[in-house]
This record gives sequence, structure tokens and C-alpha cells, in this order.
Amino acid sequence: MPVPTLPSSGLPEPLIHEIRAKATSLTEALHELQLALHGRPEIAWKEHFAHDQLTAYMERQAGWSVERHACELPTAWKAVYEVGQGGPIIGFNSEMDALRGIGHACGHNQIAIAGIAAALATAHVLEKHDFPGKVVLLGTPAEEAGGGKAYMLKRGAYDGMEACLMLHPGWKGNGVGFATLACSVAFSVKYTGASAHAGGMPEKGINALDAAVAAYTNIALLRQQVPSSHKVFNTIKGSEGWTANVIASDSTFVVGMRTPTAQEAISLTERVLNCLRAAALATGCQFEIRRESMYMDLRNATELENYFEDVCKSHWDGECTVDRLASTAASDFGNIGYAMPVLHPMYGLPDAREGDSPHSNTFAESTGLRSSTDATIRAAAMLAVVGTRLIVDRPWAEKVRAAWAEQYAVFGGQDTVDKVEKIVSAYPLAPEVSSDMCSCGH
Repeated sequence: MPVPTLPSSGLPEPLIHEIRAKATSLTEALHELQLALHGRPEIAWKEHFAHDQLTAYMERQAGWSVERHACELPTAWKAVYEVGQGGPIIGFNSEMDALRGIGHACGHNQIAIAGIAAALATAHVLEKHDFPGKVVLLGTPAEEAGGGKAYMLKRGAYDGMEACLMLHPGWKGNGVGFATLACSVAFSVKYTGASAHAGGMPEKGINALDAAVAAYTNIALLRQQVPSSHKVFNTIKGSEGWTANVIASDSTFVVGMRTPTAQEAISLTERVLNCLRAAALATGCQFEIRRESMYMDLRNATELENYFEDVCKSHWDGECTVDRLASTAASDFGNIGYAMPVLHPMYGLPDAREGDSPHSNTFAESTGLRSSTDATIRAAAMLAVVGTRLIVDRPWAEKVRAAWAEQYAVFGGQDTVDKVEKIVSAYPLAPEVSSDMCSCGH
């Protein structure tokens, strides 16, 4: 079927209503699905129950092909629906991991069903009207720690997409919001010295705890000389093996950084790494630096953000508030944003507590509520409208990509990606990250 003539403002109203109706019809089943995930939270790289529940649901959907354990990652998955051949590809993401100790306090149980609802609603309209195109839904592990999307990007999961879209619950309210997210870099360094009797022969020891303390002090001094928008935070590990009268022979120092852009992170990272090296030199310790994660800064593609806002204002149930902010939070979805246009809107949960926000234990309670599922489905329908337009409105899709390329050129584009990759690839993955990713040690 030929693609209909579209109004300049976007999809025709009948198509939008079909998308909303399809998404709404999924509410009961998806509420039960998110409750299952909410009741059994799993941390990064351990989302085995979520993986099995979500893939089983998608395998029951007619016409969808589902790949479990995608990209050689044990808890990643991929679901694909195609109408015709060779049509444009739109991507959606479903996150799954929870936070250690406080469960789904970031709402990834809701993000999981948001991706499903948006993908199914988009595929429904494509099939009904015989619009050629492909919908790709990715189950992306380890957003909270590890950067699953970054590995899936490198392994081809996002290849060929016009754009990739996802949602995130954010606060108490009835509306949507848009935030730029920071670039996040983290390293750990293991210092190795030599133990000795601290009271009898301290001169025989090489103090690894001193190395960690020196690194801590170096970075504390460095903070005075960096812009206030640059955040550096750290901790010392290893105390379970220490005692006062024995020189510590090993310690681990973990440091994280946040900057508004990846360009700024490049120079800050080298200064921080010099602090770590200097601590080893001053104390005589051996050292090994490992990378923990690298999340690029995230900003929505301007054309996608503007259209999503317009759709929400026109089709939200009740008044839709719209907020914009710059955040020091970070997401591995930022890595995707340097490869293609992305959209990552936030949305409110009507029955969250006043002043509540992600990563609090009370927010974990809110993410399991039925009213939160209703809010997710409503926002997912709006997201599907954007995804569908990218498939059927080819001039607009080209405009989106051109505007995105210009937008990211300001922040260095691929050159910034290459520079970051050069820094990060110089250091091996921290053992706890590589061992959790897959049995083959990728």
C-alpha cells in the first residue's frame, strides 16, 4: 500500500488514534508483566528472570521473531517485526536491571514494558496499512552499571536504524520532560605493595593503603582546579583485609567522573588518571588501572523532541506539563545518541510521592503501581507515534537525521567518539564487569 500523503504537522489523526488504541489494549497484560519484574528485581548483567519473562511475552506475539541472549550477552535480547522488505528501520529499547538494595527505584520495570508497548503499537499500524518497514525492539541489560547498550552497539544490534527511541519515568506528575544527561567515566585502580609488621619493621612494607589515600588526596586537590560542572567522586575498597598493625599490601581505588559533554571528559580523564599514577609513584606500589564504564552525554534529537512534545500536548489525557532540564545523571543510551538520532523523554508518575525521584526507595514503590503502568502506556503510545512517522514520512526522517548530524557536530561527533574510544580501550575491563557480561569473557 502506498504511504498516504501526510500533513506537514505529522501523522494523520486516524493513525494516531489507532496507535493509542493498540497501546491501550496492552495495558492489563503489560501491567502483570511489569509487576513480575518489580517483584523480582535483578541487578546489572543478572537480569535472567526479566530476560526470560520479556522474551516469552514477545514470542507469543504473532509475526515477531525473537532472539534470546543477543550479541553474546546472556541477558540481552532482540525482537523484530518486518512488513515488506527493505523498508526503514525504527528501534525501541526496553531496559531491565534494578538497583542493588532498593529494587526498581529507577523504574526499569516500566521502561521494559514501555519499549514493548511502543514497538507493538508501531508494528500494528505498519501491518494494518501495509507500510513497508521494520521495528526492532532491544532488551538492553546493565544500564545502571556496565553499559549494555554500548556493547550491543559495537556488536551490531543498532545497525541500520533511522533512530532509536525509549522512555524513562521521572517524578510525580502528569506530563513529560526532556533532559540532557552527562558524560560518565569510571575507572578502578588496584594498588599492590608489600605487607610488613607496622610496629616492628614498617620499613619493609610498601603501603597500598597509602597509595589509595594519596590518590584520594590528589583528586581532592584536583577538584579545586576544575569547572564546577565537572564532578569527580571516589571510594577506597579493601578494608576487609586490613588490620592496624600490618602494612596493607593491596587496595582498590574507584573513581567516577561526570561532565556535561564527552569532549570535556577527555581532558578531565587524563588529569584523573595522572592522579592515580602519581599515587603509585609516590608510594612505590605497582598498579593496574581498569575501566568500569564509559557513558557518552545524551541529548535528544531536536526534531524528535519537538514532535513528541507536540503529540503529547495534543493527545495527552488532561493537561500535559512539559519540563526541560540539564541533569548530571547519565545513561548508556548516550552512546547510541552519537551513532544516530535518539529520543529519551521522561514522564511523570501521578501517584509518586511529592518531591520523589529515581534512585530512592520510595520511588521503587511508585514504579509498581497500576497508575504508573497507565502513565507508561500513555507515554509509550506517544513514542510510537514518533516511531511510526519516522517510517512513513521519509522527507521528515531525512530532516531529522540532517538536523541530528548538525546538532552533534557541535560536540565533536565521530571525532569525539574516536578520542574517547582511544582512551577507554587502553585499559582492560574491570574483572567484575567482564565476568558478568558473558561466559566467554567479552
